[in-house]
Amino acid sequence: MANGFGRGDSAAAASVRPEASWTGDVIADRFWKFYREETSTRAITRLQFVEHVGYLLFLKLDHERAQRAGRFAQQPVAPVGAWPDLALLSGDALHTGFTKLLNDLGDQQLSGHPDRETASVVFRDAQPWDLDRMAELNKLIVERIDPYRWLAVPQTELGRAFSRMLRDCRDDIDLKIETGQTLTPLPVLNAITKVLGVGPEDIVIDPACGTGTTLIAAYYAMLAANRQLPPTALAGADLDAQMCRLAMLNILLHTGRPFADPAPVRLADTLKRKTPVARAESSAPTVAICNPPFKSNGVQPDATMRDDFWAYGDFPTNFLQHLAITLPQGARAAVFVPDGVLFGGGAAVTVRQNLLRNCDVHTLLRLPTGLFHRKGVKSNILFFTKSAPKPSGEPATQHLWVYDARTGNHHTDTGNPVAEADFDDFVASCLPEKGFTARTESRRFRRYPVAELLARPKTSLDLKAHLAPELDDFGSPKEIALEVADRLEEAAAHFRQVAEALPEQ
Repeated sequence: MANGFGRGDSAAAASVRPEASWTGDVIADRFWKFYREETSTRAITRLQFVEHVGYLLFLKLDHERAQRAGRFAQQPVAPVGAWPDLALLSGDALHTGFTKLLNDLGDQQLSGHPDRETASVVFRDAQPWDLDRMAELNKLIVERIDPYRWLAVPQTELGRAFSRMLRDCRDDIDLKIETGQTLTPLPVLNAITKVLGVGPEDIVIDPACGTGTTLIAAYYAMLAANRQLPPTALAGADLDAQMCRLAMLNILLHTGRPFADPAPVRLADTLKRKTPVARAESSAPTVAICNPPFKSNGVQPDATMRDDFWAYGDFPTNFLQHLAITLPQGARAAVFVPDGVLFGGGAAVTVRQNLLRNCDVHTLLRLPTGLFHRKGVKSNILFFTKSAPKPSGEPATQHLWVYDARTGNHHTDTGNPVAEADFDDFVASCLPEKGFTARTESRRFRRYPVAELLARPKTSLDLKAHLAPELDDFGSPKEIALEVADRLEEAAAHFRQVAEALPEQ
């Protein structure tokens, strides 16, 4: 190839140093070319492939950083010589050596050591490809990773390559229904960081971080105003070990942070903790952005978890109140919720009432339909600021502004993905030049006084802007069929639980 990326000749690759000109799309395309042409795609999923690319890049970068001259050298996290030794192995020896390396780096008994925290997250429970796939792994190491200086690749492009490859794995991630994983489109996250005013002085958390996309969007918003960010600027948690591994790799490859720094991502069930997110540092968060699981087939809500909750409901209801309760005063938040959280009964009513009284819930964004891949659920984002209760007893919320980006808009992540421009009017409406108090109503933007909201039946927040009524957009026939299939699977699971609980006689 023109720039040498893809040759197996190490000497030739060393004589041509085009790494500084590589782009994220070029890197991702060439790794995918290797996946299609050099691996058994039946035996190795796209997500397994991307995860192994991440492991190998971590090990190669760790080795390159240790080889830098003088004071620029960094102590390697992996054993000295681990990468050169790995590049010499093949067959059974490669499987044995790689397995041992993954296990040693992911050893949770060492996770309490600050310099081993990051590696313990990246390699926790990591498993190599099967033994009969070692020829492919050897070729990936020798031909696609080892000949090149990955430190010379622009950091932003290396991160973009990994994020792009993760987005290309959306089908595999969607199959992880046991923990309710989904991918959040970057244009939506960029709009959120603008409305929240994320800056370099902030500490941003995500208590259900998935692949880390939310934290990366916040990182770039912070970086735009300051080239030096503290290692505590980002913090995330997830209860899925694989998502934690991918989120950690995603953050590392975007930020270039030292591998010996404390890990910004933790494996944790956030809803079991009375703190905003699980991390060792004591710095209080100032911003929270969270797209929690809307449903999960593997983990069910446990009403005995928290005695500080206003009420106990489904996952999105619980994540919403978790942040509203645990965030410090003045912290800003954006939380994704399905329509049911806005108008549902039971616990959702109690949470809505307490949210309006204890937080300044200033903006509701009704998102376009079809936004999340293979998910028929309509989604929204609630923006609020944690506020102290008023001595007068009045609610902390004064007005809730509703922006309708849904009516007349239908997007899919493949055929018609959302773009930055789709949220320009929303951002401009939320942040007029003369400040927040200068917001004005428009065709898609409407203000609701809090007294009107509290007087509504069940304190429903199923609100619209000044738009003519339109037929509901339920998505394409395929999306409708997939949603029906999901609902039938859920019903079957509930019936199975009931059947198993019945006596034999």
